[in-house]
Amino acid sequence: MCKFIEFCRDSESDWFEIDSDELGLVWKGKCWSFFELQRFEFDFEIEIPRGYPATPVEICLPQLDGKTPKMYRGGKICLDVHFKPLWTRNFPRFGLAHALALGLAPWLAAEVPILAEAGLILPHSSEAKES
Repeated sequence: MCKFIEFCRDSESDWFEIDSDELGLVWKGKCWSFFELQRFEFDFEIEIPRGYPATPVEICLPQLDGKTPKMYRGGKICLDVHFKPLWTRNFPRFGLAHALALGLAPWLAAEVPILAEAGLILPHSSEAKES
């Protein structure tokens, strides 16, 4: 995970921050995506499942709960169709960095434009002004 984060920062292409609890079982952070030159930022959470690494992680974006059909109750993004088979073929080599890069990033790229155009999410700077 650390090498991936360093690579993203060094190449000025970072798009998330993440940190874990003391046991490394719950990871929380922020991720962001750009659409039409505007930054959209979201909190996310990953709980390491009991069967990890054979069982892929679930990524939760609580503030988007109920705003898209490509999400389960509680804000968990749908990774079953595309990401789960990839994870199954590649564990135990895959880890959290892979889940973010190959699961969360494509999900954001697909969903943020739809949610933004529908007015269901606001750019990060707009949200800060409203608070």
